[in-house]
Amino acid sequence: MYHKLIYLIFISTFILSCGSKEEKTNGLATEQDSTKVLQKQKPVENAQETPTLLDMLNTNENFSLFASYLNTNVSEMLGKEDTYTILVPNNKAIEQLGEAKMTQLLKQGASFVKGHIIKGKFDVASLQKTPEITTLQGKKLKVIVNGDNITIGDAKVVVADVPAKNGVIHAIDRVIE
Repeated sequence: MYHKLIYLIFISTFILSCGSKEEKTNGLATEQDSTKVLQKQKPVENAQETPTLLDMLNTNENFSLFASYLNTNVSEMLGKEDTYTILVPNNKAIEQLGEAKMTQLLKQGASFVKGHIIKGKFDVASLQKTPEITTLQGKKLKVIVNGDNITIGDAKVVVADVPAKNGVIHAIDRVIE
């Protein structure tokens, strides 16, 4: 229970830190609207307090729909020590699919989720050197980095480098199909 409270505080701080209309990041002004501008998250200093990928998915309200597709096997995998990169479509991206498509994805279960997970940690610095990544589902996705804009497959990264104990999360604006 105590760990969940810490994770909730961490996530709340993360969300509230994006509260201004404009902020200075690396000398560039960026707008709050994360669907337009890439935002890079700073790593947490103490790795013992850093939540796992599974914890991040289960405690971040913006990822709740994606988290609802996790099954036991995938959940166990994301709770372990191996490192992964997860391309998480935010709730808005999943909702845009409509009820019929969301139900179809729910039936796909682990296959759908694994189509958004890459073995290894691919932060922004790594993505800049990687022309293509392969998901656990076996799908190859082209990576395009143009300044602060990152596109993976057909999805734009809207929030980058959300750190986790066993990897990194990039929030994306659409579902990878």
